[in-house]
Amino acid sequence: MMKDTTKHTVKTTETSIDILETIERREDATVTEIANELSLAPSTVYKHLVTLESRGYLNKNGERYSLGFRFLNLGEHARNRLTGHRLIEEAIQKLTTETEEEVDFTVEDHGRVITVLESYHKWVKYADDGAERYRARIGTYYHMHSTATGKAILAAYPRERVDAILDTWGLPARTNQTITERTELFAQLKRIDERGYAIDDQEYTDGLRSVGMTVNGPAGGIVGAISVSGPSYRLQGDVLQTVIPTVLEEVVDDLERELTELYTHDC
Repeated sequence: MMKDTTKHTVKTTETSIDILETIERREDATVTEIANELSLAPSTVYKHLVTLESRGYLNKNGERYSLGFRFLNLGEHARNRLTGHRLIEEAIQKLTTETEEEVDFTVEDHGRVITVLESYHKWVKYADDGAERYRARIGTYYHMHSTATGKAILAAYPRERVDAILDTWGLPARTNQTITERTELFAQLKRIDERGYAIDDQEYTDGLRSVGMTVNGPAGGIVGAISVSGPSYRLQGDVLQTVIPTVLEEVVDDLERELTELYTHDC
């Protein structure tokens, strides 16, 4: 369950994080722009920026600051610590070959899912928010209720944990198909739990459907979830309801067995 730990946080650290998130949102920013947006003194912002830049977390070009590659270094470290990282990578590449669709692997991170691995068929490309780019990108966060992997994970969680996540993040609408009512979401989560996989029926992106399934770890708990995504005109009928779920289940079963073997060997 998500806990409220705000009374134990450090204000200075929070300010640094606010500054980093502001720079990420704006792509880059000056001292004045950050100070105005966060209602901080320019001198305060400058001290944070100098500190972060000196440690490699920011780059400075003239008067503008942007995020540094130090974050990539840390992110790669976190991803490589994922249980069975290489086995998961092989599994999603296999799924891409067998389905000829986009495949990604996400994990839950503080009430949202984040893409940590992805595999694309060479000709699979989708638009997102009007931009010609792939839907899933490593490091991208998604609200759990609007994606197949997110809903698959929520379906495996106890009710109180799901409620805590929804209390924090709500049920924002991405499209006209997005579930925005708790009662409807919980009804769907029950169906997902019964059949073993989740479907995102254009709930995150218009014209895109996904099938998602959780991957369980050898020591219990959920490692993450895998989804297969494709345009709605291709993922429909028997392909959506039977073909993709069957292939996905086979790959997940093999992956879970390999993770168990890896765990047993390491022990």
